Amino acid sequence: MSLDIQKFLKETAPFSLLPEKEIKFISDNLQLDYIPKDEVLLEENQYPDYLCIIIKGAFVLKKEGKIVEFLEVGDFFGDTSIIFEEPQKFLVKAVEDSIILLIPKEIFKKILEDHPEFKEFFTKTTINKLTEGYKKIQTGTLEDISLLTIKEFRLKPPIFCSEEETISQIARKMSENNLSYCLVGNKNNLSGIITDKDLKNKVLAAGKDPNSLTVSQIKTYPVETIDADKFLFEAILKMIRKNIKRLPVIENGAVIGVIEDRDIFIHQSRNILYLTNQIEVENDLNILRDLYVSVEEAIEPLFKTGKDIEILQKYIAEINDRFVQKAVKLSLKELEEELDFSFIVFGSEGRKEQTINTDIDNGIIYTDKKNREKILKLGEKVIEKLLKIGFPECPGKIMASNPVWVKSLDHWKKTVEDWITRPDAINIMYISIFFDFRNVYGNEELTKDLRKHIFKLIKTNKSFLVFMTLKTLEFEPPIGFFRDFIVEKSGEHKDELDLKKGGIFPIVQGVRILALENEISETNTIDRIRKMKDKIGENLSEELIESFKFMQALRLRNQIEKLKKGKQPDNYINPQKLSKFERDLLKDAFKVVKKFQEMLGVHFRLRV
Repeated sequence: MSLDIQKFLKETAPFSLLPEKEIKFISDNLQLDYIPKDEVLLEENQYPDYLCIIIKGAFVLKKEGKIVEFLEVGDFFGDTSIIFEEPQKFLVKAVEDSIILLIPKEIFKKILEDHPEFKEFFTKTTINKLTEGYKKIQTGTLEDISLLTIKEFRLKPPIFCSEEETISQIARKMSENNLSYCLVGNKNNLSGIITDKDLKNKVLAAGKDPNSLTVSQIKTYPVETIDADKFLFEAILKMIRKNIKRLPVIENGAVIGVIEDRDIFIHQSRNILYLTNQIEVENDLNILRDLYVSVEEAIEPLFKTGKDIEILQKYIAEINDRFVQKAVKLSLKELEEELDFSFIVFGSEGRKEQTINTDIDNGIIYTDKKNREKILKLGEKVIEKLLKIGFPECPGKIMASNPVWVKSLDHWKKTVEDWITRPDAINIMYISIFFDFRNVYGNEELTKDLRKHIFKLIKTNKSFLVFMTLKTLEFEPPIGFFRDFIVEKSGEHKDELDLKKGGIFPIVQGVRILALENEISETNTIDRIRKMKDKIGENLSEELIESFKFMQALRLRNQIEKLKKGKQPDNYINPQKLSKFERDLLKDAFKVVKKFQEMLGVHFRLRV
């Protein structure tokens, strides 16, 4: 029996972290106990003498007569009371005939003292465990510096000058510091930038005297900047979009350094910058299709970098944006028309939460109603090109080739007003898809105008948010009374559960509702949560973010595995194919979803 116990401990976290001799020491000093069904093992406020590990059967934890937790094989109890030397907070009762291992508290404390990583397992919060969980899902050794945050990258120092300094002084200052730029103003107040290009084009080429010319006469303003917490690929994309070579980096309102494109090139030549440049310069749809395929193929290696799933999804969204922009540009060139419009994406692409092989919901907002036929033609051409590039066709025809999703700004305003004032099942579905819209190409002011109109409508239609919340609360996490997973009983997805429907969607929808209430313009779910931490609560916000990331990582890994097997990727997973660690974390994530739904219910006075 001792050998079997050692094997059990070796396969059970966190005992699997311990060396062989420690596992043998524990197994030589523990006891086995049989607990019949319905027997109470520990009472509330009792001090336990043992760490208890379940090797057969199941238990419930009860507080004031109510079940708060279900424990199964591999779970343990008594740890918190022993570590913090406090009485048991829950009654522990067997719900099946059970067998447990009893590790004396003196031995448990000694192991905790000798092995910090073992102790850390017991003292981690749910947030810490979920963070560790999604990182473990993304195993691998590949690295891509574009997935660093900007403050993790080596920045150039900022040097400053005043408006009154002469160009000769600035040129000397740049040369002495071996820099190709000088910032105008100070770290807390930028009023311009001067670059080596300015010196060549505005001074030397223009034949002007650098001794008499001042900074104020040739500086570039306003200055494009970027926050230090943004990802490196976002800086790269901004440089491409703005056709600039450097960006001052801002942290807490002050300039902390400057990032330059040539520094990035030195570190890595084939990254997102290479790919976006290729999309930008290429006009052949067949080659663009090859690039699209290369993006699909690159997702698994990028996933295995172990970097944050949030970064990876934003990466995918930015690349998709590039393809959409290229399709629009090629279509406009064919039409030879000057049109005022905004090409928008919504759904998961609007939130920058795409995974793989998914269609892009899109539409168009335009100004001049006389141009409707031309705009409709544009929409058809854009979708035709996106399909040729390789994007899947939306089964619901939520595309710019469908006139339903191409409207003038005034028409869109009337449409969303109808959705908000008549929130039936169909309109709720449209709202869930459309209200995460963002501009990808064209006049962004049109999207801003429409969003302001939506916020104004919601202010005068408060019952709309209540109705939306009611519908959201219908999507309950697939976890039963005893923390068992609720799976499909038959059919194609027998023994599987829908991770999107039961976990991801309730978070997305609930956060969207709060974002609409609080007039938050961000469309990404995690960005929205961060903006509303004071409304949601610091701890619940962090739990939501980590639960969301964990489920998204689990979903993407599952989709990659299905693609490898030649299957169509979907949102279904079989929980029994997960490790026990992953199953426990998924249960924790579903518990966070339930907690969030309770918070929504109370907030909108649907629950007490």
